[in-house]
Amino acid sequence: MANQEYPIFALHRGATLLGDALMPQIHRGDRNRSRPPAEITTRRSLLDRLDAWFWRQRQRSNESYLAQSQDVFELERRMRELERSVGSRYC
Repeated sequence: MANQEYPIFALHRGATLLGDALMPQIHRGDRNRSRPPAEITTRRSLLDRLDAWFWRQRQRSNESYLAQSQDVFELERRMRELERSVGSRYC
């Protein structure tokens, strides 16, 4: 009974070993520090940046609309309106 593992520990050990095999550069923190992360080196296209800009504008608009609520009940009603009007991404 001494060398018998609980199933959860066996799964965790297997996942850890698999993760070490698939990502050896992350194991024990020995990353290549001279190379920047991939997110920094890739440039987003004009359409991606435009999409992000529209999303931020819509978020600001939604926040300002919700901030005009007089009480909690009106806030909840406005939140429901926003959730239900998601038919178009840029409505």
